Amino acid sequence: MKGGYIAKLNATVERDKVRRAQQKEADLKVAAERLTPLVERLANLLATIPIENQREGLSLAALQESLRGRRRGHAHPGELGAALRKLGFERRRRWSGDNGFEARWHLTRESKHSVRFPAP
Repeated sequence: MKGGYIAKLNATVERDKVRRAQQKEADLKVAAERLTPLVERLANLLATIPIENQREGLSLAALQESLRGRRRGHAHPGELGAALRKLGFERRRRWSGDNGFEARWHLTRESKHSVRFPAP
């Protein structure tokens, strides 16, 4: 009886150790991601978006939701705009249409970052 109880306790301790190690690894990954330069994180995100969608134009708000800020929350719009410009994007504003004002980011030139995008 005593041996079964101790075995259960040891199994519980081992499960807790594994869970804590996994949590620590996840926390380190999030911290490392936040310290990665925004241009690099943005290039990685753009690599997952099909080029056809990029040609239609990207919404700053949608990109902002996908990228975390350095401290907390989402990436700052001004920093995100600067990073998009470095990657060869330009903002095009549309003042008329069914949706009213709309600003989209379009790829205007090939840059060193856009060449690295893997094919889907």
